[in-house]
Amino acid sequence: MVVYDARRGGGKRRIRWKRVALWTFGSLLILLLAIGGVVGYWAHGLVGQISHLDKSTQDAQGDLVQIPTANQAAVGLVIGSDKRQGDGVNDSRSDTLMLVRIDPQTHYISLLSLPRDLWVDIPGYGESKINAAYETGGVKLALKTVESVTGVDVNYLMVVDFSGFTRLVNAFGGVYVPVDQYYQHTNTPGTEQYAQIDVKPGYQLLHGTDALGFARYRHTDSDFYRNARQQTFLQAFQARASEKLHGIDLTEIGTYKDIAETIADSVQVTGRNGPPSVQTMISYATLAYESRGHVVSSRLVAGAGMIGDASVVTTTPEDMHTAVYQFTHPQALAKPTVPTGKKPANTPKFKPAVDPAGVSLTSVNGNGRTGSAAKAGAALHRFGYQVDVSQVPAPTFDYSQNWVYFHPGQQKAATDVAKIMGNAQTAPLPAAFTYGTDLVVIVGKPFTGKTAIAPPKQSTPTGLPADIVRDSQAYLSYFETAKRSLHFPVLYPTVQQTGSQFDDFTPEMPIRTYNIAAAGKGWNSMYAVFAMPNLAGAYWGIEETRFVDAPILASPDLIRKLDGRSYKFYFNGTHIHMIAIVQGGVAYWVQNTLRDDLSNPDMIAIARSLRPA
Repeated sequence: MVVYDARRGGGKRRIRWKRVALWTFGSLLILLLAIGGVVGYWAHGLVGQISHLDKSTQDAQGDLVQIPTANQAAVGLVIGSDKRQGDGVNDSRSDTLMLVRIDPQTHYISLLSLPRDLWVDIPGYGESKINAAYETGGVKLALKTVESVTGVDVNYLMVVDFSGFTRLVNAFGGVYVPVDQYYQHTNTPGTEQYAQIDVKPGYQLLHGTDALGFARYRHTDSDFYRNARQQTFLQAFQARASEKLHGIDLTEIGTYKDIAETIADSVQVTGRNGPPSVQTMISYATLAYESRGHVVSSRLVAGAGMIGDASVVTTTPEDMHTAVYQFTHPQALAKPTVPTGKKPANTPKFKPAVDPAGVSLTSVNGNGRTGSAAKAGAALHRFGYQVDVSQVPAPTFDYSQNWVYFHPGQQKAATDVAKIMGNAQTAPLPAAFTYGTDLVVIVGKPFTGKTAIAPPKQSTPTGLPADIVRDSQAYLSYFETAKRSLHFPVLYPTVQQTGSQFDDFTPEMPIRTYNIAAAGKGWNSMYAVFAMPNLAGAYWGIEETRFVDAPILASPDLIRKLDGRSYKFYFNGTHIHMIAIVQGGVAYWVQNTLRDDLSNPDMIAIARSLRPA
């Protein structure tokens, strides 16, 4: 097997402020949202500007896949490059590859980052790091490699340069970001020289330079946490863009124009037949706003290692398949189990005759109501079925009942699913249907969003998780120190997560107390950092602030009353990423690590343990 290593010469790392900034432009929807929000006289000119493609992008344009129908999910590949005008292909320097998917039926946005050092087969060149594809063969080879590695068809290309990053973030007035730890580096003579940074921990408004530093940092952790950090910033940016550009305020026309022109200066966007129209951009802008709070980051399970003298990231075909499934089916991921606070009712459980784990099915919309197939598929997935949601609806929307069609030998399984759906008939799969799954479920008019038999609920274990110990005094002194600077009740955790250690902000002030201007004058916020020493880059924290209107608190996935408190839960796929309490004019939240390393039971136990200092 040919081994192709396109790494450049050795020596000290070059300072690449700009390179990683490109990740923050990573969503087609965010880009289109910004342009779509500007519908004034200059809009058509801006579309023309982003359609001025360089030769490398033009060469790849014909390899994109046209979206068959308007209601089908769109997938964009973001390629970030610090290539300048006049550079040749071999002068390109890029390590930014991110897939972004938006689904108009389910209103989900999903992200899948591919680590720059991922060891893959580059078509026609053999094995190397994935970032070598762009450096070697430009946009066309990068696109071909990503599609080969993931099996995902790409509909849009976004090629981004760094020039407008700080200007764009500043045009939005900054972006509110949950900074998980203290990012600090100052170059000293005789040591490795890389980008200097001083971004303190805690939820805060980051402007251009600090936002760039947060997004690009990777010197004390790994590509995995850097990817997660960039996705964290991207989600924060999406929320800020949705807030800023929802509706047209005539007093903000100058801001809109600056934002749109900054993007037009820095981005090339194209589909197979050219750039999206203004109308398409506006429709995506609306969809992006409606999808706020439904952004899922798919995590690729991978490990670091060495191949020859190259430090690489490797993954298995099975782990890549899992990550791609999460990326293409975010709506089907099982939601985290959360205690109800009530005793479960003694209701008989439905037991399928055929084990759902061995049955695959396709959910198809046969009633014309947006999202019906996705909702039915998500419910059936919770029973354990392997579910695929068809992007193409049934030939007609006149199905007066639900239908479950089956391949030979799958009649019993079809009967199970028909009982679950309710008001359903079963029949052998018609020859006109070419679906490859065991069953095909046509979701008819009786389906209103819920199945006749409710999906099983996972039992919630009693007591504390095995890695949580009760110690009411462990952190009390740290939180009492912070309380002296604040003018609101401070809560502290009365349990410990055994894999974590409290991380001092400074010896004199173990917890960072600071001001968020939007919440008033004086110290009105605090953030406590906890490190997981066995995982470099894994930091979780507890934020307490008078900023009760913080954008991060918008659109919780679930609100549940427990222990007399109302808890807001925020999910990232199957993980609980944040749990918040808002009471007495103060917001308190427990924030998971960038890669959600704390388990769901751990997150719940810590949040429920919070007591007044």
